[in-house]
Amino acid sequence: MEAGKIQYKPLYLQVKDVIIKRIEDEVYKNGEIIPPEAGLAEEFGTSITTIRQALTLLVDDGVLVKKQGRGTIVSKQSTKLTFLSWLPETPQGAKILTDVLALFHEKHPSVTVECIPTQYNQARKTLMKLISSGNAPDVVHIQAHWTSYFASVGALEPLEPLVEKSNLDNRFYEKDLAGGMYRNKLYSLAWGLCPVAMIANKHLLKTAGISDLPSPMTLEALQEVCQQIDHAYEGEDKYGYALNSSVDQESDFLTLYFFLLAFNGTLIDEQGDVVLNSPENIEAFTWLRNFVNSVRVFKSNIHDIRKRFARGDIAFMSDAPWIKYQLEEHTGQPFDDNFVVLLNPVLSSQAKSRSWTYNHALAICAQSEYKPQAAKLIDALTNDYDISNLYYSQVGHLPNNRNYLADSTFDTPFFATFKQQLTYSSCIHAENASFSKAMTFCTDAVKKILYEQADIEQELDEKEYYLNMLYSD
Repeated sequence: MEAGKIQYKPLYLQVKDVIIKRIEDEVYKNGEIIPPEAGLAEEFGTSITTIRQALTLLVDDGVLVKKQGRGTIVSKQSTKLTFLSWLPETPQGAKILTDVLALFHEKHPSVTVECIPTQYNQARKTLMKLISSGNAPDVVHIQAHWTSYFASVGALEPLEPLVEKSNLDNRFYEKDLAGGMYRNKLYSLAWGLCPVAMIANKHLLKTAGISDLPSPMTLEALQEVCQQIDHAYEGEDKYGYALNSSVDQESDFLTLYFFLLAFNGTLIDEQGDVVLNSPENIEAFTWLRNFVNSVRVFKSNIHDIRKRFARGDIAFMSDAPWIKYQLEEHTGQPFDDNFVVLLNPVLSSQAKSRSWTYNHALAICAQSEYKPQAAKLIDALTNDYDISNLYYSQVGHLPNNRNYLADSTFDTPFFATFKQQLTYSSCIHAENASFSKAMTFCTDAVKKILYEQADIEQELDEKEYYLNMLYSD
C-alpha cells in the first residue's frame, strides 16, 4: 500500500484484499477450499474474528461460498449487476466510468457491472420505463433530490441495512445524507458532494482588463463587472453572465437558487413549509430582474451555456463541481488553464457565501435480485479510497467521506474553492414526493418574473398557493 492510505484500511479489509489477490493469481483456484479460519489467523497474525469479518465480506460479494461440512470454497460464479448512468453521454464521462468500473472489478472479481447508458435529461424517464417494465437496473445514478419521488412509488430499496456503517458514519448529514432521505429512511447516497459555485472565464476577463476578482464578490460588484464586460465587448457576441432558460428543466430554478440564499431566502423552510413568497425571496427576485435587465445575459439550456462558456463567450456561469471534466472535454486542456472557481456572490462584504449541494446520488432498485452486491458497488464507488478518489479527482466532485476530503488530491485551486463553498452549503429540502413537480411551478415563476416582467409578489404568491396545494396531496 502507498504511504498515507493504510489509515483508511482496517485490518480485515487488508486481509480481504490479500485473499482476492490470491484468487486472481490462482493461489486459491475456482472450486477449491481455502485454508481454515484458524490457519489464516495464524498466517496473518491476527484474530479469528478479523478473518471472519474478511470472509463474510467475500461471501457477500459472491467471491466465496460457505459449504456446511466442507469449508469455504472459491466461487465459480460471477454476479452481473446493471448500472444506469448518464456519465457515458460524453466521451470523457464514458472513459472515467470505464476506468472506475475496471478498478472495481479488479478489487471485486466475482462481480461484473454492465452500464446502461442514458442522457441526463432523459434519465428519469428512462428509469421509470425500466421500472414499469420490470427491468429495473440494480444500481441507479440519480440526482439526490429525485430520491423522494422514486422512493414514494416503491422503486428504491432502503440502504441502511445494506451499506457499510463506516460509509455512513464518515459522511455529513446536512450536506449529504439528508438529501437521500424519505420518511426518515435513507434511500440514496451522494456520489460526491456538489455545492453550486460561480465559474469565471479567465481569458475573457483578462482581455476586458479585469483581474484579481475578490471571492466572493458582492452582488453589486458582480453587476458592475458584467457591465464592464458589456462595454469592453460592445457589438460582439459576448456576455457577462449565463442563465438557464429551458423552461421545463428544474435546473432553471436550482442553478440560481443561491441568489435567494444570498438574501436569506429559501423555498422550503426547516419545518417543510413552502415559503416562496417571503420578503427575502421578493428582494432576491427584484435584484435578479434588475440584473438581467441591466447586463447582457446569455439565456439558453445548460449544454449550450457550457459550450459557449468554454469557447470564451461568457464571463460567469453557475454550476457544480462536475463542470470540471465537462469543460476539460470541451477545451482539451486542464480546467485551471482557462477557468477559476469563485465563491457565490454575497449581499454585503461581511456576509458568508452560501450554496446548496446539487449532489449526484446512487440508489438500489427494489427489483434488484442482487442487493448485497449492489450495496458493495455503492460502497466501493463512494467510500473505497482508491476507487472513489479516482472518480472524484477526474469528475470534480468533492469526496463525501470527511477523511478523504482532507487528502492532498483535493488541495488544487479548483477543489479548494469548492471545499470552501461547501462550508456554508446544505441539501435543499426535497423530502416531499412532489418536490420534482414543484420545480415546474418554480421554473415558470423564473420565466415570468425575469423575462416577462410579471409582478414579483403576485407571481410568487400565486406559485406558493399552488405549491401548498401540491404538497398537501
